[in-house]
Amino acid sequence: MKRESKYTLAAPAVATLQRCGRAVAGIILAAFVIALGLTVQRLRESHRTRAVPILMYHKIGDVANNAWWVPTGVFERQLRALRNQGYSTVLPDDIVNHRKAGKRLPPKSVMITFDDGYRDSLAIAEPLLKKHGFRAMVYLITDTVAETPEARRQYEGVDVLTWPEIKAMQKRGTFVFGGHGHRHQNLAAADDPYADIRECYLQLRRQGIRQPFSFCYPHGQYNARAIEAVKRTGFRSAMACEDRVALTGKAMNLLALPRVSVMGGGHEFHVNRLSASATPGEIVLHVMHTGISMEVSPRLVWSGTTADQGYLPAVGISNADYEWRWPWPQSLLAHSISRSDVGRRSSVAGGPRPAAGSSAAPVRLEIWDKHRLFLMWSKML
Repeated sequence: MKRESKYTLAAPAVATLQRCGRAVAGIILAAFVIALGLTVQRLRESHRTRAVPILMYHKIGDVANNAWWVPTGVFERQLRALRNQGYSTVLPDDIVNHRKAGKRLPPKSVMITFDDGYRDSLAIAEPLLKKHGFRAMVYLITDTVAETPEARRQYEGVDVLTWPEIKAMQKRGTFVFGGHGHRHQNLAAADDPYADIRECYLQLRRQGIRQPFSFCYPHGQYNARAIEAVKRTGFRSAMACEDRVALTGKAMNLLALPRVSVMGGGHEFHVNRLSASATPGEIVLHVMHTGISMEVSPRLVWSGTTADQGYLPAVGISNADYEWRWPWPQSLLAHSISRSDVGRRSSVAGGPRPAAGSSAAPVRLEIWDKHRLFLMWSKML
């Protein structure tokens, strides 16, 4: 005989429970769909290719004709140029989290790094970075960092930061710190790269450096063993010295990130424009350069030039003379023809005929760094 329960639910209560169940199921399904969408979005973002210049500086200060010293005024102009171009600074962990978790980066991202831990990063770079709203990374050679200012050490004859200064800078927040090896040795040639990298990491941790997860290969030298040692130690990213812009996406190697070398020293340019009648179909400039050897991107600007027009491929310059050539732009050709017509009409009317080459339209020469980030020199011709 079937036994009936003495506990029964009224029909309205059953209907209410059913509605609640459906509502809970709907909420769970919606949460799942949202989570799935976010996962797909982050995956797409992590695979997205975008250019992130990682700038490599060493020393900031007014030392003439030295490639490793960027003059103070030049450094501030570079920061102002980055700000005016709409760049925002990111740090190594931002790049790591972008690659591994799809964290969004600013539309125009740049990273600013300083190698070796010189004191000018405190005395000169920090106030200028703060003024322009930027942050930066310093890579420390831990064996050169003293415990007190009185015991300050030097690297290559230049004062290096001390641990109290580094801790105070970390607290202020403009700079974060990573490792540049303990003794700054060539890790590609070392018998045991792990020992030096590990000691560098331990020193940073002992001194209270928060999350020292980024490393920089001394002298830019590394191999597969050095990469494995960096990974084994616990660093999440590592910087090389290859002079190119980093690209995010699946192909990005977080343990061998390329950087843009920002060179110092002085540069003088003397430019003459050759006569249009002597160089038909071309604009030819004779350029004499005096200063530190480097690669530059020459650009010719005329009326109506768009942002990406007028550039020649990057060229190396040293203490020498050069000829830079551009095909005559159509808009300038129309200008030249128009002025020539005016000249012919003037001569028929008895007016003066323009001298050869005088009908050339005005142009401006701009000389940019190789990666077209900083304008070095410009002049109307």
